[in-house]
Amino acid sequence: MNTPIKSILSALAFSFLFYSKSLGLNLFLISILVVSLLMTLKKEHYTSWKFPVIYLISALLVFINPTNYTIFVHLMAFLLFIGKSIAPNSPIYLSWSIGVMNMIVASAINYNERTKSPEISKKLISNTSINYIKGVIAAIFLLFTFSLLYKNANPVFNELLNQISFNFIRIPWLFFTLIGYVLFQHILRPYNPKDLIEQDKKIGNSLEKPTQSFLLKTLKQIKEEHTLGSIIFIALNILLVFFLATDIIYLLQENSSTNASYSSSVHQGIYALMFSIICAIILILYFFRGNLNFYKKNKQLKALTFLWIGLNITLALFTCIKNYQYVEALGLTYKRIGVFVYIGLTLIGLITTYIKVNQLKNFYFLLRTNIAILFYCLFISALVPWDNAITEYNLTQLQHPDINYLIKLGKTNSTQLHNYSLSNKVEIKERELERINSKYASFTKTESERTWQEYTLYQLTDNGNK
Repeated sequence: MNTPIKSILSALAFSFLFYSKSLGLNLFLISILVVSLLMTLKKEHYTSWKFPVIYLISALLVFINPTNYTIFVHLMAFLLFIGKSIAPNSPIYLSWSIGVMNMIVASAINYNERTKSPEISKKLISNTSINYIKGVIAAIFLLFTFSLLYKNANPVFNELLNQISFNFIRIPWLFFTLIGYVLFQHILRPYNPKDLIEQDKKIGNSLEKPTQSFLLKTLKQIKEEHTLGSIIFIALNILLVFFLATDIIYLLQENSSTNASYSSSVHQGIYALMFSIICAIILILYFFRGNLNFYKKNKQLKALTFLWIGLNITLALFTCIKNYQYVEALGLTYKRIGVFVYIGLTLIGLITTYIKVNQLKNFYFLLRTNIAILFYCLFISALVPWDNAITEYNLTQLQHPDINYLIKLGKTNSTQLHNYSLSNKVEIKERELERINSKYASFTKTESERTWQEYTLYQLTDNGNK
């Protein structure tokens, strides 16, 4: 089966599954179709099993927990899978770029490249294709003409034609299907930016050692940078030690802080951490960008740098402890979870920065490594139904949970709130009870009205319990 026919059939399937539908089972089914189609391409477009599996799991996560976050992660996994199917050995940041490029301009680039070659441009539309197009147009015209003639000649045939409805063919539907066709054309006829991929391959992860003669020429500048860096990192390390000492005192004190002081302490700690980490990475990248890495007497500066990284890791851990105390007192929220995620990514960033200095890596090593880690963190975090987890923790671990905040979360916690309200009517304010009932009624109504294409785990579970 050639590519245009595959694209047309896939576009019809895309339209059937998604037109005027919300996301659910349809996204998982179309993901299976995309993986199947890509596996039919020529061998060099195959990718490792890991990325198709990640892509399918991300679609399954939308089916299980259809939130904006899981949909976003699925989109990232889709673009990554497309990029990896074209250039299997490219790093994740480049695969994303290739995926985005293909979804937007693949057809235009491919057409432009074909027309540049005289030999290829002559074959853009073959005689066979022209004959097929002529045959289809002529057949449609003759079918329409003779149908009108037979309609007047035979009452039974007339009645049969009157029963045929083409109401489903509407301009928005045709446009939506056309989008699907273009999308699958880009998937099945991808653009392979070979020059970009080759350029990326040439840039390794390690710094290139300059010649001895070049080092001797720039020795004065290297010594000046070494002195400057040593002074800066000594001063910053002393300041950070004093700051951490005050943090230790705060953590060891008996906790009698108000909610406001809790919030202020954690937020200020995060701001200090963000500024400190940004400064640390910028300074380290500046001083260890080139020749200073190969200066034989740079051990002092390296030691000060590693101390600075270690102190920032300590600052991150202290901030994590304060945030945990905050959660323990006031419950989970997305912002507090975000703090934990940020601290985790910060620790990873500091560790990769240490590796960069210790093993003489370049900036591209940090870019490739950290973007790959970021994607895997996004994917792993999407495995957790956060609305339900936050609701479960706050309702079971807090004596006085913030019901208003929980009501504002996504619709997937509606059943949890409803069940909680049934067993805790006395403790819940009347206004909050009304909002919970309203949210639950809206949720059950929406789920009951979904078509099979829009099925989610919640709907299937509810149907199974009835």
